[in-house]
Amino acid sequence: MDINKTIEKYKNKEISVYDHTKKVLEKIKNDKTNAYISFNEEDSLKRAKYLDQKLKSGENLGKLFGIPVSVKDNISYKNMKLTCASKMLEDFTPLYNATVVENILDEDGIIIGKTNMDEFAMGGSGETSYFGPVLNPLDENLIPGGSSSGSAVSVAKGDVLVSLGTDTGGSVRQPASYCNIIGYKPTYSMMSRYGVVAMANTLDQVSLFANNVKDLRILASAVQSPDQMDMTASLEKYKFSDDDFSFEGKKVAIIKNDNNEFNITDSVYEDYKNAIDLIKNKGAIIEEVDLKYSKYANEVYSVVMSSEVSSNLSRFDGIRYGYQTEDYKDVEELFIKNRSEGFGENVQRRIALGTMYLSSEDNQRIYKQGLKIRSLIIEELKEIFDKYHFLITPTTVDLPSKLGIYTDNPLKDFSSDIFNVIVNLAGLCGVSVPVRKGISGSIQIIGDRFKDKEIINACEEFERIKNED
Repeated sequence: MDINKTIEKYKNKEISVYDHTKKVLEKIKNDKTNAYISFNEEDSLKRAKYLDQKLKSGENLGKLFGIPVSVKDNISYKNMKLTCASKMLEDFTPLYNATVVENILDEDGIIIGKTNMDEFAMGGSGETSYFGPVLNPLDENLIPGGSSSGSAVSVAKGDVLVSLGTDTGGSVRQPASYCNIIGYKPTYSMMSRYGVVAMANTLDQVSLFANNVKDLRILASAVQSPDQMDMTASLEKYKFSDDDFSFEGKKVAIIKNDNNEFNITDSVYEDYKNAIDLIKNKGAIIEEVDLKYSKYANEVYSVVMSSEVSSNLSRFDGIRYGYQTEDYKDVEELFIKNRSEGFGENVQRRIALGTMYLSSEDNQRIYKQGLKIRSLIIEELKEIFDKYHFLITPTTVDLPSKLGIYTDNPLKDFSSDIFNVIVNLAGLCGVSVPVRKGISGSIQIIGDRFKDKEIINACEEFERIKNED
């Protein structure tokens, strides 16, 4: 099943929106992977009945007519709680819809559930949620990746065809790779962030999951829009047109990995080389490039991200809303206890790091140095895209690890994402596509800013040629 086939079944009266929605809700109720934090059965079925009536009336149908969509629980939908998988917001219910949610509703989609995630989107394993870890549906002993773990799992195990996550440094592409599905991080500013809880403003972007590229394109077209409520959002509606595409004659940059300086595991690198061979056999011109500055991307990302986290999460103090301790002596202790009890260890660690990086005592020396190297990474990638159509990397440097390894070793949190974070640091677009079925490596096709249509079309062609092989 895909989006178009599902809508066709509705039109042919092979199934009603109501019955299909009810089946999806039953699957969510019986979920064994802990992929969801909340769902609203009454609201979903009420909307399904409305859509069945709309079909009977002969009105024009939206691009997502009757399609259940899961949404990461840091994106606001006023009919469900917004927790960010944190004790701090355990009982918080928003008063408005995020723009991306409003766009899904305008296209006749159904928000079926809010998905589990690493707390406040901080983590790469799906294990830091206050509501418990998310399990990988391919092997429940393995992590699903993060931080958009629940959204990835909801697609991978077939509950929904498509899902919304957010991607700050690989938080959609990494779990897409670990769960063997498609993950798309749009160009920065492509998707409105209004109604999305900020983690790191200059890095965050609403991003998408799907099982195939055609569905990804439909969802992207439905969700993207200009938005006056987001000062960083694109001013124009972007067209994700399905243009003819061929790798013939395309100049493709691939990573130079002498002495395995990126620490890529053998199986992931083998999948990567096999994927490059498939593309080369279709006429692409393949050339290695040396990522001179990008090799330091994880360190730069840690500094920039933690600094922005420290600033953004200062608003969560438990005074106006959110968790508030019951036992305190004075206002100072109230603030301390609200935040130390309301935030998990990983969130507290990043706040502390960011506060240190932003300290005026050493004139924010580390933070400013991080910004300088970020500029060098941006310039390095710009030079690559002046010469090449695409940069293709492995999505992650390893396969999903066993549960517990990330929680025991906080330094491992960014280790798999070096090729993801460069995309966020430079505001580029990237799509992760599986190379083969099961637990395996994925490739990431990266494009210059606003070349989203081109990389999606390239991914669809890769999807076709790998299935031929």
